[in-house]
Amino acid sequence: MNGSLKKMVLAAAALMVAGTMMAAAPAGAQAKDGDQAQAASGKTVKKAKAPRAPKASKAERLKAGKPINLNTASAEEMTALPRIGAKVAQRIVDYRTAHKGFKSVDELRNVKGCGPKVLEGIRPYVTL
Repeated sequence: MNGSLKKMVLAAAALMVAGTMMAAAPAGAQAKDGDQAQAASGKTVKKAKAPRAPKASKAERLKAGKPINLNTASAEEMTALPRIGAKVAQRIVDYRTAHKGFKSVDELRNVKGCGPKVLEGIRPYVTL
């Protein structure tokens, strides 16, 4: 058998095997990301996973929802605010507990880590 004819026979055989495999698959079965496939050469290859959508920034997530209430939000919820990490969020909650709540958003200036830049950055996303 010459080279071209041999390649055509192998390709036809691969198509027949693929058709048989498709017919043997249960109805409604679909391949999932990361599933393995059989190449025409007989080697098992792993399929590539679909790319993930990029995560939204903190500000984008806040724009989509309601403002965060400084007097009721948990430290975890406050970490969604721009420039507010876990430590500063916990300090905000501790200050709120010690002073029986915030009377104004400007009181955040009394919390270590909440300077003027941070305050102006989060002001649009917080409420009382």
